Amino acid sequence: MRPVSASDLHVLAVMTVAWAVGLTGSSRVRHATAAGLGALAYRLSRTKRAAMERALATAFGGALSAGAARTVVRGALRETWLEVLGCYPTRADRAAVQDAEVRGLERLDAALGAGRGAILWESEGLGRRFLAKQILHARGYAVVQTHGPEHIGGLLARGPRTRVREAVIQPFFDRRERPYLAGILHFPASGTDLSFARTLLDRLRQNGIVCVAGDGRWARKLARIDFLGHSVPFAPGSVSLARLAGAPLLPAFCSTGPGGRLRLSLEEPVPVDAGGDREADARGALRRFAALLEARIRAGPGAYRNWHRLAGDDEPA
Repeated sequence: MRPVSASDLHVLAVMTVAWAVGLTGSSRVRHATAAGLGALAYRLSRTKRAAMERALATAFGGALSAGAARTVVRGALRETWLEVLGCYPTRADRAAVQDAEVRGLERLDAALGAGRGAILWESEGLGRRFLAKQILHARGYAVVQTHGPEHIGGLLARGPRTRVREAVIQPFFDRRERPYLAGILHFPASGTDLSFARTLLDRLRQNGIVCVAGDGRWARKLARIDFLGHSVPFAPGSVSLARLAGAPLLPAFCSTGPGGRLRLSLEEPVPVDAGGDREADARGALRRFAALLEARIRAGPGAYRNWHRLAGDDEPA
């Protein structure tokens, strides 16, 4: 294992900025910093910006004007930094978490009442992932969070794992999340470790709540789904997990509603047929999740952080 990589140096710089902004405890400073860094990224990250513009042109069939596309890209870059800097909750965050509107909580209660656990299906690129778990924690729900091996605090760390990433970077971001979770589980880098699947299954059989990215891309075999005008790889593992455990798949989206109030929505469970064809059923469930996610993105495209991935700028390992 290498000691350090160029990607590590970038992430270490991000960690320093997040720590410095976190010291202020100010949401105003965080938003100003995210706006500034997003504007800088727009100017300097030309490859990423071009990929985002291509993805938007495909998704909207060329209906967006050049000015509208620029606005969406700028917004998406700002949202990326807001999510990363959000690893340090502010006083305003804590107040917003307590005041958040939660829709569909009865669906989670029904799942836990059945005794087979629940799988929350969130998005890698849309919504406030940090705050969603804080909202549930504040209401007494203990969630086990899963992350892919490339996930680093809302960023994707490219390249092989290094000693610095293992000893410094990953623990830094895990410490930011852990107070609001029942545990954090990282997918194995090989993508073939059956013991990891058994660990998740055991959590569900203990009537636990497991949170997985429904649009994640870490799996031995990916399913390509039509999404925002592209053929996009989705990982079907969570559907297989739901099938084995008998646990419902609850799409979960956390966003800012009218008046700036946080809103966590737990949608109707996505059906999983335990007796049907496994591959066809997985594709069907993924299509339902993709349709829900796409509708939300089209309603507010500037909030989606992963436009560049649709255009192939960041293919999965």
